[in-house]
Amino acid sequence: MAVEERSGELPHDVYPLHSLDDSKVNHCFVNWMMRFNDVLDAEKLNEALSRLLRIGDWKKLGGRLRYKKNGRLEIHVPKSTGLEHKTVFFTQTSHDMKLEDHPIGRNLPKETDGPSVQNITTDTRPLIARPNFPSFEDMIHQNEPIISLHVTTFTDSTTIALTWPHCLMDAMGARGLLTGWSSVLAGREDEVPDVLGAREDICRHPLITGSNDSTQELKMENKRLKGLGVMMFMLRFYWDKLWNSKRERRVIYLPKNAFDKLKEKTLREVVDTIPDTEKPPFVSDSDILTAWVAKAFTASEPNERPVTILNLTNARYRIPLLAKSAGVFIQNMVLGTYTFLSGKAGSETVGSIALQHRQHLIEQGTESQALTLLREIFHDKDEGKESLLLFGNSNMIPIIFNNLLKAKLMETLDLSPAVVKQGDVGENRKNPPGRMVNYYNEAIGPAYVGFNMFNMLGQDFAGNYWLMGTLLPRAWAKLDEALKSI
Repeated sequence: MAVEERSGELPHDVYPLHSLDDSKVNHCFVNWMMRFNDVLDAEKLNEALSRLLRIGDWKKLGGRLRYKKNGRLEIHVPKSTGLEHKTVFFTQTSHDMKLEDHPIGRNLPKETDGPSVQNITTDTRPLIARPNFPSFEDMIHQNEPIISLHVTTFTDSTTIALTWPHCLMDAMGARGLLTGWSSVLAGREDEVPDVLGAREDICRHPLITGSNDSTQELKMENKRLKGLGVMMFMLRFYWDKLWNSKRERRVIYLPKNAFDKLKEKTLREVVDTIPDTEKPPFVSDSDILTAWVAKAFTASEPNERPVTILNLTNARYRIPLLAKSAGVFIQNMVLGTYTFLSGKAGSETVGSIALQHRQHLIEQGTESQALTLLREIFHDKDEGKESLLLFGNSNMIPIIFNNLLKAKLMETLDLSPAVVKQGDVGENRKNPPGRMVNYYNEAIGPAYVGFNMFNMLGQDFAGNYWLMGTLLPRAWAKLDEALKSI
């Protein structure tokens, strides 16, 4: 579809934002702050990423967000995407010193001798974004590129900050971007994955929407908050927000040997909860980590209140048609499952909580449940409403978990062709040249103030876990205790 939107402009291709993209909650930025222990060629990185966004429907990511007359968003891309059309907003800075000698760089999350909780300082802005980075609305009105790349080089390291509006894609969509970027940088454009569903929302395709039993209810339907329950929850939420301390963002470094101890202990606790005649049920690493955090989080509350875990899951994993697709979906496909814990969970074992979490995932994580949830969301969207999916007790404390372990982001991005100089040449180096040491999510613009959030970022090349959260100080104190007791 070609249109002329503004006087003097050339015709544009117009790409839609899909049903799970264009919501107010996604009018914010996602920023991945990635750390490399090599000196990388910033220009090569930009050239490869810019080139990727001129290939096929990848050009959707190189366009500009525009509002339609109905207030919805879409993406405009010039039909003639010459080099004068900038697909990436690229900035770079160079420092003639080592990362650890830089007053800001030395405070970035790092590997420590043992498990650690590390503050994310508020002074990292020069490393995560260009000066005068726009608000979401300003980016649109100033007609700026959607993707921003900010590279900072040191004499032994490089930091790369990749930023995009959340309405563009979720983490799994961005994982596809990392894959394509790596392929172009290596000169293997033939391996760049195809973008699927750039113009048509696959989640609304009849093969998906028509395959669901329209009479099936959500497994957690009996926990749905309605009417007075919603009102009581919102009053409690704002009361807590008013009287609680400010939430703090921190990173947890959990070495492999420490996690192995936690896992061994948790699996023993799982066995202790079932009869000797039964086979021990499966619990995953993410079940264990979720339960470990949830136990400390619940124990930190001064009063016993039920806790609801909102687990962000992805339709790409829950719907076989999507999972089997040979290509990448550059869009948002985030759904959710819920785990309901009592206020006494703080005194339960990690194994017991992990089992509860696994059971809720089994019940709610099926294809049919995902389709039922999608149907509800689409029904609200079609009526011009934002879905309010609140489940649990009106007195509950919610905590949102974003599990990115499956994405293996630290393994996905390969920037080895851009290595100018290997920074870490020691025998203890774990990651190959051009692969990241770690990363974390940075906040650009308004954060999710008032929400308890926890991210499982992934494992590095040594098998160590990197986690991060936005929690109250009292919750961090309990997590620090739990970390020291492993």
